[in-house]
Amino acid sequence: MSFQRLFLTALILIPFQLLGNENHYTLDFSQIEGNALEWFEKNGWAEQADMDKMNPRFEKGTLVIEPKDDYSGVFFKDFRPDSRQLKGVNKIRIEWGVEQYPEGSDWSGSTDEKRNVRNAIGVMVFFGDEDQDSGVFYVPNIPYFLAFFLGEKERPGKAYLGNYWQKAGRYFCTPCDGKIGEFITEMELPKTFNRQFGFDPPPISGISIDADASNTTPKNGRHSKSFIRKIELLP
Repeated sequence: MSFQRLFLTALILIPFQLLGNENHYTLDFSQIEGNALEWFEKNGWAEQADMDKMNPRFEKGTLVIEPKDDYSGVFFKDFRPDSRQLKGVNKIRIEWGVEQYPEGSDWSGSTDEKRNVRNAIGVMVFFGDEDQDSGVFYVPNIPYFLAFFLGEKERPGKAYLGNYWQKAGRYFCTPCDGKIGEFITEMELPKTFNRQFGFDPPPISGISIDADASNTTPKNGRHSKSFIRKIELLP
């Protein structure tokens, strides 16, 4: 995943799409229509990297991302400026799916070497205020995170490391059987965080939606196609 410029932007959501308090957050695309980029701009969203080139749109009650070229992009919501860090969240639940995986994505191999770690769709949850080392000087440091993605060849239940932030981030492919269609992903966040990092998680400080088709091969006139219907952070 290419997140070199991930934390340069923040997103603001309006009430009927976003419901949140200290221990509950819901992002629901099921009632949104119109041009996605215009909607994001109008409502205070900022796209990161090349998300504007990845054909994001609202379709059949979902946010669809369908890059025609090998781009990567991110939408990021930072809870910290509004002093709305989430405490007491126990579980993440995502309704999402894939119609085409990026050809050439490969999360296997040594984590000491750079790999082609790509994804059709992903969600990252960030914890705390303290930035952690990215591992290289040209990639910014960011807080601890747990990331979730839908993969074609990866192993369910395995905690993957990316090319950067290997001390602070873990990626989970779930479900992960290579099928296409719509899925529901659920995972307990505090237990998973503690198991990976050895201490209880700080409050949730941000969340992002991303897709990465960098260095992948096109098929059917596109590099991937995915969608999200709803994201919930639940007590």
